[in-house]
Amino acid sequence: MWLEAVDDLGNRYTDFGGARGMSPDGSRTEGSLSGRPAVPSDSRSLTVRLVFMNGTDESGYDLTIPLPSES
Repeated sequence: MWLEAVDDLGNRYTDFGGARGMSPDGSRTEGSLSGRPAVPSDSRSLTVRLVFMNGTDESGYDLTIPLPSES
């Protein structure tokens, strides 16, 4: 699995996580996902693309996450 993302300001984020390899029973990956760099405080949304891999097959899914505004 890997990710990429873009915020509403056009900043791009790359995969910096550690979801690598399979769990001992083969049902999931081990580790966690993270991206870099940090999202600036004036961004209002983040669109994340998650790509799941199974052998040579890839399935991508996009989700948009609203970000809280500073009060």
